[in-house]
Amino acid sequence: MAFVEHKLGKTHYTRKGRNQKTPIIWLHGGPGGTHKPDSEVFQLAQDRQVYCYTQVGGGRSSATDKKHWTINTFVTELSLLIDAWGLDEFHLMGGSWGTTLALEYYLRRRGKGVKSLVFQSPLFSSQDWKADAQRLIKALPADTRHIINTCHEIGATDAQVYKQAMKVYYLAHVIRSKKKLDEMFARENPNGNRVYEYMWGPSEFEPTGTLKSYDKVSELSQIKIPCMIICGEYDEATPDTGVKYANKISGCTFAEIKGASHSIWAEKPARIRRVINDFLHSVESDSGA
Repeated sequence: MAFVEHKLGKTHYTRKGRNQKTPIIWLHGGPGGTHKPDSEVFQLAQDRQVYCYTQVGGGRSSATDKKHWTINTFVTELSLLIDAWGLDEFHLMGGSWGTTLALEYYLRRRGKGVKSLVFQSPLFSSQDWKADAQRLIKALPADTRHIINTCHEIGATDAQVYKQAMKVYYLAHVIRSKKKLDEMFARENPNGNRVYEYMWGPSEFEPTGTLKSYDKVSELSQIKIPCMIICGEYDEATPDTGVKYANKISGCTFAEIKGASHSIWAEKPARIRRVINDFLHSVESDSGA
């Protein structure tokens, strides 16, 4: 088990692969989530190193105080890790909240070291995310819709019926396997859960935390390097919104993974691996790497 110690605490990370081609840094979802040392993401490590880590505040990384539950903290942490790993150039990728962090790093660090960007199931606007969720909720069974809407109206998002309704939504749009969904809910991450609720909210579809007004869609046009956006067919980060974002980035490509929801790596690992490897081959062929 590997860690990097820095001014924000201690970050748990995993590195796999051979140092042949430009490495990948993969950013997990959340905020407050964790990386998995056995993640399918490491299937990308056949001819390059892949770095995944758990952002401070979650999992085996250092617990943090509320004052550190900010985007700036996570951008700073990523910068410290890049320095500690000695990476001059890398492909920066992430899923869900990880795309927010990747975008923020690129914008705030003026693209330092970033050879390309891959945004899987992107979160660039909390209101876009909520609007997509509201459309998806309308397609759920009537009793589930009623529970979700009522609990939002009366502030009862800690109720057991709300949590049960959440699972109906999650099975449709977050991870389409009851076994894996149960494992996700059973995973212990108390500090990370507090970060998630503070920055995001009580559920995937209801942003009430510090990110509730987050919107960087207008800044996507500042991306000037090769970029790809990927969404699952049933993704809560819907393909329609993914296409809208891709159209705002010069030369950005878009891929929809059929049969997948939000947890694409858990559901269709071979397909997303091929899509990303094809993208990387194109990037590195054009640059002569």
